[in-house]
Amino acid sequence: MLRIIELVPAARVVAYGTVGAVADCSPRYVGRVMREFGSNVTWWRVVNAAGILPPEIFARASIHWEEECTPHSHERVERAAFLEVDELDRLWRSHGIDPDCG
Repeated sequence: MLRIIELVPAARVVAYGTVGAVADCSPRYVGRVMREFGSNVTWWRVVNAAGILPPEIFARASIHWEEECTPHSHERVERAAFLEVDELDRLWRSHGIDPDCG
């Protein structure tokens, strides 16, 4: 799953549910993995479906969003920045990696 997140291009984001759809697991599981191991990947590119991160990490994420020119406001990432499931799945499949949630 963390490999999937690494494929998200700069200036784009995905929702937990989008990652889960590609990895065949629940958004909650994605969140749990991100909480435990996400500091080793581009964690700021994974947000909830509304484009929001918890307040305690929002400020750190917005620094990355500014650097990458990710469209966002002071409250959330804009919808235009989101990758859809089919876009993320295409990136994943093009790398020839077998998806699994482990």
